[in-house]
Amino acid sequence: MSTSVQPSTFLLVRHTLALCILVLLANAGLFLAVLIKPFSEKTAWELACWTAYQFWSYMQRHWENTLNAKDCLTITGDKIPENESAVVISNHLSYADFYLVLGLAERAGMMGRSRFFVKKEIVWQIPLFGISFWAIGTPSLSSAELITGMILVSRNWTNDERLIEDAFARIKQNKHNAWIVLYPEGTRRTSKKVLESQAFAREKGKSELLNVLLPRTKGFISTIKGLRDSHVKHLYDFTFLYTSPGKVDRVPTMAEQLSCPDLAAAGYKFQVDVKRIPIDCLPKDDEGLQRWCEDRWKCKDELLSEMKAR
Repeated sequence: MSTSVQPSTFLLVRHTLALCILVLLANAGLFLAVLIKPFSEKTAWELACWTAYQFWSYMQRHWENTLNAKDCLTITGDKIPENESAVVISNHLSYADFYLVLGLAERAGMMGRSRFFVKKEIVWQIPLFGISFWAIGTPSLSSAELITGMILVSRNWTNDERLIEDAFARIKQNKHNAWIVLYPEGTRRTSKKVLESQAFAREKGKSELLNVLLPRTKGFISTIKGLRDSHVKHLYDFTFLYTSPGKVDRVPTMAEQLSCPDLAAAGYKFQVDVKRIPIDCLPKDDEGLQRWCEDRWKCKDELLSEMKAR
């Protein structure tokens, strides 16, 4: 049962200022990792993972403990083994999705080793974070993007094929223990985008989805093919659902969450369902992988309808 919890601007401002300081410290660690990389790939990777863990663990503790998200976070489905490398896919609802990904990563001992595909537009959409990624993502240092925890890609995966192949080659060659996280929908779900997705599905003779967007499968196909014969043996399929106070099917904004002193008491709910799938069980060809991903999204759409009805 929810209670009246007043938003706190002070809480939001204090957290934002702390993040600004941490971003500067994290940037220093990441730049050092880039400088070390030509001399020792392993040392650079471990330094980047340590830096990422220090930064992300603060953000996660603040969300789960200070804002009490842990008491309204429900995780169901398959158990994730500790320290297991994997490809991670999920529906995309909010910038805050990374709290759910990292919450699972922390429980599996993989928080600092999570690597996200993000759009290049993030450079301008998220100040400080984006600029730092851009600064070490120039062509002469493109390999550094993997070190930072972000692989910056355009909306056209074909244009990024070389970058993706290089990133996966390094992971395979060095046997880096990692989660490779991507959102096949390519963008956050909104009511407008759902209608656009349904119109596109009708045009292409595909299933119209209510709770998710039709996945864009090129990135998914490239990722699975690039990591198939490697130490990365599993795919995790996460399904996210947010519920706002009053059992409203609405995704709360980042500012809304970060200004709430007690997310559980206010009536927010965060649900994650986990499916752990051996990559060897996936089709080998592009067409088969496309169908598989689209079928998973149909199942995800049905699952979300069930989760909302509970």
